[in-house]
Amino acid sequence: MTIEELKQRLEGIRWIDKEISQLYLELQYLETGLFKQTTLTQARVQTSRVNSTENQLVAQLTIKEDITSRIDRLTQDRLELVRIIDKLEIPKYRLALNLYYVQHKLDIEASEIMGISKTTFFRYLRQGQAELVSLLTHAEKEKSHVLARDWIESKLWEHAYTV
Repeated sequence: MTIEELKQRLEGIRWIDKEISQLYLELQYLETGLFKQTTLTQARVQTSRVNSTENQLVAQLTIKEDITSRIDRLTQDRLELVRIIDKLEIPKYRLALNLYYVQHKLDIEASEIMGISKTTFFRYLRQGQAELVSLLTHAEKEKSHVLARDWIESKLWEHAYTV
């Protein structure tokens, strides 16, 4: 993984947050649209009308479930990206990345929060990104070694049972 690929993944947090926000607005719209008319009237209702109302409610509930599952999936994606940042051992790098990518602070705001200059903030940001790339690259190599070892072991077991 390169630093540019990492930046794209981390900047994805901002887009995930915007998408989650929009999905919550859709849910809010469904909630207000679903219950804005009272159904406690004494008027006679034809059977077909009751069924269509019931079908509408079921359809809206299905949409709400779909939106909720999308929000859950996006939240998990976001948490995975935050966990990547949390893997950093040096707190100042972790804080710089968290403020910039997770909390969406401007560089000037983040540097003020950290009590450092803007230049130092960007240095921490770059160093944190470089360390994260190193950690992720090492983790990917470890994972591929484990997968290769597991594959070899499975082939050896297959061979042992066929002989």
